[in-house]
Amino acid sequence: MCAVVGGSGEVGDKMLRTVSAGCGVIGRSCAGLVATLLSLSTVQGQLAPGAGYVFPPVVRSGTTTAVQMGVFDPTPDLQWFVHDSRVQLRIAGPAGDFHLPPPPYWKGPRGGTNAPPIPREVPAELTIPADQPEGFVYWQIANANGVSKTARILVSHGTEILESRSRDLAQRLPALPVSVAGRLSRLTEVDRYELTAERDGPISVQLMARRLGADFRGLLQVHDEGGRLLADFSDTEGVDGGLTFAALAGRRYVVSLNDVDFRGDRAYVYRLSFVAGPRVLCTIPACGRRGTTAEVEFVGSGLQTGGSGTEVLRQSVQFPADAVSDTVVQLQTAWGAVPVRIPLSDGDELTAGGEAVQTLVGADVAVTGRLGPQCEEQRYGFEAVAGERISLELQSAAIGGSLDTVLLVEGPDGKPVGENDDSGGTDSRLEVTAAVAGSYTCVVRAAESLTGRADDVYRLCLQRQRADFRLLAPQQLLLPAGGQVEAAITVQRQGGFDGEIVVTVEGLPAGVTAEGDWKVASGKNDLKAVLKSAADAAVVAAQVRFRGTAMVNGTEQARVALVEGAGTLCPVSPADRQVPASVLAMTMVAPIDVLVIDRERQRDVHRGTTYLAELEIVRKDGFSGEVTLVMTGQQDRNRQGMRGETTVVPPGETRAFYPCFMPEWLATDITRRMIVHGIAVVPDPHGNPRYLTKPGDARITMIMEGALLKLALNSASVSAEQGGVVEVPVSISRSARLPLPVTVQLHVPEELQGLLRCAPLELVPGSDTGVLRIEAGEDSRLQGVWPLKVTATAMQDGRWPVISESDLELGFPVGCR
Repeated sequence: MCAVVGGSGEVGDKMLRTVSAGCGVIGRSCAGLVATLLSLSTVQGQLAPGAGYVFPPVVRSGTTTAVQMGVFDPTPDLQWFVHDSRVQLRIAGPAGDFHLPPPPYWKGPRGGTNAPPIPREVPAELTIPADQPEGFVYWQIANANGVSKTARILVSHGTEILESRSRDLAQRLPALPVSVAGRLSRLTEVDRYELTAERDGPISVQLMARRLGADFRGLLQVHDEGGRLLADFSDTEGVDGGLTFAALAGRRYVVSLNDVDFRGDRAYVYRLSFVAGPRVLCTIPACGRRGTTAEVEFVGSGLQTGGSGTEVLRQSVQFPADAVSDTVVQLQTAWGAVPVRIPLSDGDELTAGGEAVQTLVGADVAVTGRLGPQCEEQRYGFEAVAGERISLELQSAAIGGSLDTVLLVEGPDGKPVGENDDSGGTDSRLEVTAAVAGSYTCVVRAAESLTGRADDVYRLCLQRQRADFRLLAPQQLLLPAGGQVEAAITVQRQGGFDGEIVVTVEGLPAGVTAEGDWKVASGKNDLKAVLKSAADAAVVAAQVRFRGTAMVNGTEQARVALVEGAGTLCPVSPADRQVPASVLAMTMVAPIDVLVIDRERQRDVHRGTTYLAELEIVRKDGFSGEVTLVMTGQQDRNRQGMRGETTVVPPGETRAFYPCFMPEWLATDITRRMIVHGIAVVPDPHGNPRYLTKPGDARITMIMEGALLKLALNSASVSAEQGGVVEVPVSISRSARLPLPVTVQLHVPEELQGLLRCAPLELVPGSDTGVLRIEAGEDSRLQGVWPLKVTATAMQDGRWPVISESDLELGFPVGCR
């Protein structure tokens, strides 16, 4: 499924005006340019768009939900892809402005650390059918500069609400179960949620953040009414997680969430789920065989006592014979039924016994067990004939266990034939070929010391490979317009299969063809699949799928290529990284270079001022249209409020000044840098405008000097009454180099719009003091302390701001009318 953006916020609006005003110029000057661009075979140093996050990151099935799509370096001609045909995406408007991280900022050495990319958000609607299963849905974006990595959202069947709070007060939750979608948008942010227990018993809280692609590690804490800490969880391993605590009926509890290092960013989205009941972590056996009944051991928090400890319950479970991937079991506890999802399989599902070496028999068999201080390794034997290929997988994280597994295979002579610690995570995977017939042994161990946790659980899967094959294809493909690209297709042969494989591709856009003989010969394991674009093809992107067909044991078999994407920061299995399709983006070369004059020479800049960096625009192949200069999303140091202004360079101009605003609090002991890129609009062979990016050849590098303007408040904290007026004396200090009027203004947050009024104060040259008059409405919502911001602004050349600011705490009595 694909959608196209119609604009891109301030940048997009300006660029759209550029197209409408300059189409004739572009059309006349670029006819020869297009042919030149399309004859090139590679994209030379262009800036592809980036997919970041969705907020809210969770949507309910059977609904249409308004969301914000967080993206990096978008252009108005973006194409949007959702890798699930059942999910509909509608882009509702252009991209907004950059979301720069708000204060506070890192100080000292951490102020020079790498900055996360700066997002812009595109309003959209996601429509999810009522029968959509729970789980993740992948999306990504592309344009004529490249294609992003995949990102993902979660589809839920439960009750989902949005984070909504006043200041840093706790948000009151409705009746449980409920899940909250929120984000830690700034440094030091702590999100708090207040709940009231309806009954005695356990309450469980589960965090999902890294599985949504949010790069933070959460710290959860639970406090009672008296502020006493009851339970906490710290995600030091970066795998998400949760906690369970014992609650008393009628008591209030506050659950807080922050990053373990108190970091924050617009992209730090999360889902926090609250359930009145215990929490199941894993089961023994970890999977159920279809059509059988088994005694299942459930491992979790609070299953017996309702406390935070890890405990065990057992229950007989009848697994369905249906060909579904999993089943939901209702575990009966003293606090009601707890739904537990258990995967299903067709092979034997065993539990570990007490034998020194337990024998595994069959072509497809698995065994679930537990390691501990008294059982630090377990051994499993199996028979193999010479040349037989065996696939072995040792899972713990994938089934909810806590082990970092190690898998060793010994041959009939007792010597190791294979060993694996981690296979893209903390679980292990091996494929071995029996050199001789005989008895082989799997040794299951943990990489860390064992403490006897009940969830130190593993599942060892053994599969005797049948003749078969798998294809692996790249997820992102860049095809130069009028050129060609080689897609690297890899074959994984199984069970001795060595036949020829014919590869085809589905979904190619018009004008793109498969070139050459797409066959993987017997004994070969790779293919360079050539895709070629016609010179007159429209420059677009498309979802494509590669498919392999071969004769296996006399029967024709087809396999769709597996594709590995992004979207989770803590994958627990290979399936966690697989996406349904590749995206092919046709590309064009930008007809400009953006050169920073004097490159990375340090420029002395006054704090709190706007610096105009001189750039040279090199125009190529006759291109004379407008060029838009934009701040790049990925900067190399924390911004601390630094920002660049989007600037349009008129047609034909080769010199430009890019404005960089440098806040007054920037330190003077390290350089500050700004990375910019240019955007040129060029039509493709079908006349579609394509927005082509070109990064600057250097960073604009600045070193800070003293400020030209300083604002001071007579008092940083004042008291007020509802319906009253409070006066705040202010003063400014101007440099002799700034003989300009200054406007002093109170910034009223959205939450207080209509409740507070304050007219700006104008201070002409020679006047350095004044009074801000703040008028408060008669409204109980004003109660408490409000952190506000006051700024003093002068405009150099009537356009470029010089700003100083101060914080003001405005307090209203609690309990007043």
